[in-house]
Amino acid sequence: MSKILLRRYLLFCVSLFVNALGIAFITKAALGTSPITSVTYVLSMFTPFTIGQWTIMLNLLFVIVEPFLMTRKDLKSDLRMYLLQIPISFCFGMFIDLCMHCILYWLNPAEYLHMIVALLIGCVILAVGIALEVKANAAMMAGEYFVKVITKRFHGEFGYVKLGFDVTLVAIACLLSLIFMSGIYGVREGTVVAALIVGPIVHFVSPYYNFLDKWITDPSLRQDIALQQNQHTIITIAREYGSGGHLLGEMLSKELGIKL
Repeated sequence: MSKILLRRYLLFCVSLFVNALGIAFITKAALGTSPITSVTYVLSMFTPFTIGQWTIMLNLLFVIVEPFLMTRKDLKSDLRMYLLQIPISFCFGMFIDLCMHCILYWLNPAEYLHMIVALLIGCVILAVGIALEVKANAAMMAGEYFVKVITKRFHGEFGYVKLGFDVTLVAIACLLSLIFMSGIYGVREGTVVAALIVGPIVHFVSPYYNFLDKWITDPSLRQDIALQQNQHTIITIAREYGSGGHLLGEMLSKELGIKL
């Protein structure tokens, strides 16, 4: 394994822990939980298993279902990323329980204002973790990989499929809560807030990770990128007298913003 890839895996592991910490903050705010953990949180409320243990089980279920939605060629070409979901699922679930029961055991806000503050802090932490995960670009968590597989299988757009996936999870969480607890628990206004603001925060914080580029990018690749960025765009038009080539050049120059 190259040093660069090892660094990317290290960043990804850090992002997993940060994501788990953000989810724990959101959940401990007692205003619901993030959409991706809504089902596992509701299941943990009426079963002996924790939210982290249910997260592992649900993610492994995604891993089992994915091959049925993939072609043999796709699975073979993406086998490393597919198999990485298994250890990632275990790590993510354990990190969530560690944050919930060990690191944030003291966080039990009673007043609504304190709940809102905890929720917002959790959303920021989760967004920071997601942005770091994207920057690492080393692996994918099972939920995201499952969305990717569905997108490719049905030729959809990742953003819309991800939205539909999150809405489906929240709907299943509400249904489970109604059936087993005779009311809607674990899905509240905090779930909606997390769904709405985490994405914009990710876009806001992502540029601040650019300082990691030198650390996780191969030096030769960095040189190629720098050369590409410094190259000038030149368009040459071969023409004959009276063909209108010069006029065409003026039109292109104006349209593209390139000096003639």
